[in-house]
Amino acid sequence: MRRLLPKLFLLAALVPSPAVSQLAVSVGAEYFWWKEDTTPSVTETGPLYAFGIEYFTRGEEGPVLGYRGKFWLGRVDYDGALLFSGTLIESTTHYTGFGNELQLRHRVPAERGQVTDLVLGLGYESWERKLSAVQREDYQVLYARLGIEGSSRNSDSWSFAAGAKYPFWTREDAHLDNIGFDANPKLKPEGAVSAYAEVGYHFESGLRLVGYYDGYRFRESNVVQVNEVASGTPVFLLQPESTLSIVGLKLEYRLR
Repeated sequence: MRRLLPKLFLLAALVPSPAVSQLAVSVGAEYFWWKEDTTPSVTETGPLYAFGIEYFTRGEEGPVLGYRGKFWLGRVDYDGALLFSGTLIESTTHYTGFGNELQLRHRVPAERGQVTDLVLGLGYESWERKLSAVQREDYQVLYARLGIEGSSRNSDSWSFAAGAKYPFWTREDAHLDNIGFDANPKLKPEGAVSAYAEVGYHFESGLRLVGYYDGYRFRESNVVQVNEVASGTPVFLLQPESTLSIVGLKLEYRLR
């Protein structure tokens, strides 16, 4: 699945040249919230920092192609329990992740420079969740996006977007063989539909300020059986139902 990343970049590069396209870069701050439906409960909250790039072909109406990329990282507060003993702890989790999304839009023009896009997106996202020096989890997600986006070609104007995301393929590598087990089978949390939304304001300078909400919903994963290396005792493990939510604010600069 890691081979998918260069393919997405290649496809993005095949859209029409920058002379007839729109290119933008952004930097933002996000508030991250992760919750696992367990007893005792596990939550992670804290700030993240995000860097993005967008590339869209121009078009007055009809099909528009686009690419969105994002890199994010941060350190958040962990409030939960130890895996084996269930002892309550407070700690820190380190996150690093990236995402790539290709979009096909159908543009509907309106009066006074307003346009409305019907959006269909296909994306890949991967992140590392590092809980300690030896315990980490790597997530890979393929998702589909369906939504609507409205904007104006004029400066000093508002834009909006809203819709739904569905992670139809998810893999979690919990590196179980690094924390005392004899094997490392992959976990497969089942995806569930989640909502996203954003509101932006365009300035005359080419800057756009955007507030947004995004995230994922995952149902309980499959159950895997592993054995403790020290004792040989069989153990059954799964990833519980989980929710990832992000509220962010980014400043975007349109280069073309």
